[in-house]
Amino acid sequence: MQIKSLSATGIRDFLQCVLKIVFRYDREIVSVKNDHMKIGIAVHEAIEQFTRRMLVKKSFPDASDYEFAISSFMNSATQVGLETLSFYSDGKKMVTDYIDKYDPSEEILDVEHRFKLTTPEGIPIVGAIDKVVRVNDDTIAIIDYKTSRTAMTNWQLQDDIQLSMYDLAASIIWPEYTNRILYLDYVRIDKQVSTYRTEEDRVTFREFLVSLWTQFNKVEEEEVRGTINNLCGWCDYKIYCPTYEAFINSDSIAIPPLSEMEDADFLNHWTSVNDKKSALEARQREHKIKASERAMRGDDIKDGTRELHSNQDARTNYDIEEVVEIMPQEDLFTVLAANKARLDRYVRDHPELKSPLAKVAKVNYNAPVFKVRKAAPVEGADVGKPDTVKDESAA
Repeated sequence: MQIKSLSATGIRDFLQCVLKIVFRYDREIVSVKNDHMKIGIAVHEAIEQFTRRMLVKKSFPDASDYEFAISSFMNSATQVGLETLSFYSDGKKMVTDYIDKYDPSEEILDVEHRFKLTTPEGIPIVGAIDKVVRVNDDTIAIIDYKTSRTAMTNWQLQDDIQLSMYDLAASIIWPEYTNRILYLDYVRIDKQVSTYRTEEDRVTFREFLVSLWTQFNKVEEEEVRGTINNLCGWCDYKIYCPTYEAFINSDSIAIPPLSEMEDADFLNHWTSVNDKKSALEARQREHKIKASERAMRGDDIKDGTRELHSNQDARTNYDIEEVVEIMPQEDLFTVLAANKARLDRYVRDHPELKSPLAKVAKVNYNAPVFKVRKAAPVEGADVGKPDTVKDESAA
């Protein structure tokens, strides 16, 4: 298998499942993207086209710019085959919200900057940076758009391969800027998170790339087997994977007793169960999609003694302004509650209220969430060869 360069996506695929790399670089295998991936592609395309348009206009956006961006999103979404109709509304809102915040005074160096470089160690790398902004004479901001509903934590940002790749590429492309701030802009939830890389971080990442490049070029395609993990259900190539097929066709899942497990076995089993759970949940989503398609056609799913039955719960909502008009004011506080998301947006426009509201805020904690992560080695302990530990969570 011939691999010409390393990308952040390719590296993640390799670390998750080597077979995914084989599929990705096989020109005869077409990836099957889900609608979550498709809406991300369409939103990225709309934001890129809008930003390029505004770089020429050098002004605040007007109604025609909104129309242009929405049209770009719709065209891209239909082109990639986005099927979930509600996602079209989601995408238009993301694009519109992004335009609302557009600042023409921002000094944008480039948009969708595609790079194909060689590191000082001779490792070829490729990628595309969504936006590069000049902050001052020494600093640039590297911005990547995300359409997910949750943002990365600080420690996840520190370990993110894509951001490390962007930092390394930017240090080569724009060496005159000694400081690089790395941003993830979550356009769906209107949140930006940032991090940076030190020179030591950068050197370590370059060494990591050297090791990966060596491992990539040792891959013998015919010997590669798939690895079941928590991302199998989202994989673009799962329909081609014999390991995934064998897993979903298996009627038995071993459930050994936990009480007698050593810590290492407990952690390995924890990770294994979460991987299988994610794959099974993805399979369940596929079941629901197929069942919905058949239901819309009027097709029943049944055998001699069973049939698939569905029911749909109704949700009742009230217009707050109309409720206020109907109910006595002295009773309103017994039935109404502040919407945190809307209140947070309001405070952004009225920062003078942030402090007094913080004093009356009440914090409640949900059930604890457990995650497996790398632990600092115990001084003097013989830790041996570390296992690969994934970040898996369960409530």
